[in-house]
Amino acid sequence: MIRNARLRAAKAEDLEAVRQVVAASGLTIPESSDATALYHVAIVEDSVVGCACGEQRAETFVVHTVAVLPGYRGHRLATHLVSVLLTRARANGCTKATVLTDENPGFFARYGFTLTPMDTVIREMRLSMDFLRRFGARSHYMCRQL
Repeated sequence: MIRNARLRAAKAEDLEAVRQVVAASGLTIPESSDATALYHVAIVEDSVVGCACGEQRAETFVVHTVAVLPGYRGHRLATHLVSVLLTRARANGCTKATVLTDENPGFFARYGFTLTPMDTVIREMRLSMDFLRRFGARSHYMCRQL
């Protein structure tokens, strides 16, 4: 990890910087819902260079977005962001974590996520179709116990 990088829970004033990091990675932030959202950021020299966000739905935590600016990739920032996010979810009482990904199932497999049939995501999570539309036919639904 970059020596002077810091990870912390995101603050309200970080939202615009988080949007910029996510957009630079070609991703989007999910629309807000009634679930409890958790955001973490990676800071280098007072600038947000990475973020990870998800939401708690009862005892399940849904990882939505993990993004790092191109110039800061390859320094394990995303790895540390996901680890912190899952630790925080566990501390909040979550017993399971899920993720829908269409690009990097191998990245999440490193955290113990395993492929799970897609039809269970709709049944278990009762996710909106808007959320599911973010992902194409190549989507992978992955789960792990916390």
